[in-house]
Amino acid sequence: MRLLFLILFLVVLPYDAVAQLNLFDGTLSGGIESNFALYTDGSYGSNNYLKMDYVKGKFSAGLQIEYYPTPMLGYAPGLKGVGFTGKYLSWNADTWSVAIGDFYEQFGTGLTLRSWEDRNLGWNNSLGGGRVTLQSKNGLFSTKLLFGFPRENLSYSSSKVAGSEVTFQFNGITLSGSVVDRIYHGENDLSGSALFQYDKGGFSGKAEYVIKKGGGNAQTLSLNYASKKISTSLTLRRVKKMTDRLGMNYIPSLSQEQTYMLASLNPYMSFTEGEIGGAADLFLSLKKWKIHLNGSMIFALPSALANYDHCRLAYRDLNIDAERRWSNRFKMTFFVSIQEMSPSYGDRKATNAQNVFVVDGIYRFNKKTSLRVQVQYLYSQELTRDWMAGLVELGFSPHWNIHISDMFNHGDTKVHYYEGGISYTYSTFKGTLSYGHQRSGYICSGGVCRWQPEYTGFLARLNYNF
Repeated sequence: MRLLFLILFLVVLPYDAVAQLNLFDGTLSGGIESNFALYTDGSYGSNNYLKMDYVKGKFSAGLQIEYYPTPMLGYAPGLKGVGFTGKYLSWNADTWSVAIGDFYEQFGTGLTLRSWEDRNLGWNNSLGGGRVTLQSKNGLFSTKLLFGFPRENLSYSSSKVAGSEVTFQFNGITLSGSVVDRIYHGENDLSGSALFQYDKGGFSGKAEYVIKKGGGNAQTLSLNYASKKISTSLTLRRVKKMTDRLGMNYIPSLSQEQTYMLASLNPYMSFTEGEIGGAADLFLSLKKWKIHLNGSMIFALPSALANYDHCRLAYRDLNIDAERRWSNRFKMTFFVSIQEMSPSYGDRKATNAQNVFVVDGIYRFNKKTSLRVQVQYLYSQELTRDWMAGLVELGFSPHWNIHISDMFNHGDTKVHYYEGGISYTYSTFKGTLSYGHQRSGYICSGGVCRWQPEYTGFLARLNYNF
């Protein structure tokens, strides 16, 4: 299999990566991704992907091959081996389509059904089966019908998923309803949703209500407004008994997804058994400043608590992000995050609080050379107490980038978590080589997280799209 990946890589590499390949009067596109880790204890891990999609008129077909000689740390051991995981055939006419094979789908906001892929998380819950869509010529009405077996490692689960969604659209209004049935070990788990959405000018609003077998339900409301200088958003949500054993629904955390090292040390994950909360954002674009204010507050519901009969704080935060452009060459970002989280989701009095401060500066010497410097500090009286971190990144556009970073827990463990690396980019090819000491903890994207064990070692990544 490694030889197959190498041969295919050498075949497609000579072509212009920007253009799709012409084949039998159709177009072939895809990508190759290879990740290899060599750990200092002598072990290794390797995750590899080859994806190809072919389109000719109304017909399309695709295939994804995954190869894990040994999965990298933090990925499911059951992935070991070779899998043909993304195979499909589809026909897309003007008012209808049919797909057979492996596919992804989302109903509404994903509270009842969402299948998707994130390789960094090792997440892929595609469905293997069939899907039919119908749409009226004027676009007013559309419907979807699907049936499939959820992916499990490199094959399929014995469970089944069937679903249908109906949507009406007119004058900026969208009305949709869906029904999903999960059959898990012979037991049906039904859920249904109704969604209302309105879009006009810079305003959009969306509300969804979900019911689930066994007393589960969820309600969500989001309001957004955007103009040239100001934009705002408000999201309110309540979920109760929405845990899905198949992982086929999507309930992201309401809290802001952090990108700075210290701000993301202890991410919050949704308490699907019962929580209520909201999050708000305000973006301001001024002459030389760009300001983002964000805050969230989430409470555990009494039905999900063993020791309390009233709502209890599970998480709250306040984030201030201010970017100042001092000149055409130099800009700085000042970031503050104040976080408090209950490790028991409100079932005990103890909470963990931490305050994070970041100064992030970028200076461009010329059109090709830039220098980025970050200084971060975390203050806390709980967990491992105080941290400091730094990052230096030197870029030589458009090809080279060199970085070095370190996180130091000087409050408790006195351990450094360092990394240094270099990357090269050419057209749609990118290669990265790094070495470092990785802290154990959760890695999150879109509110979905995986546990990453601690390790020290080399990491190489190659990406090529054609």
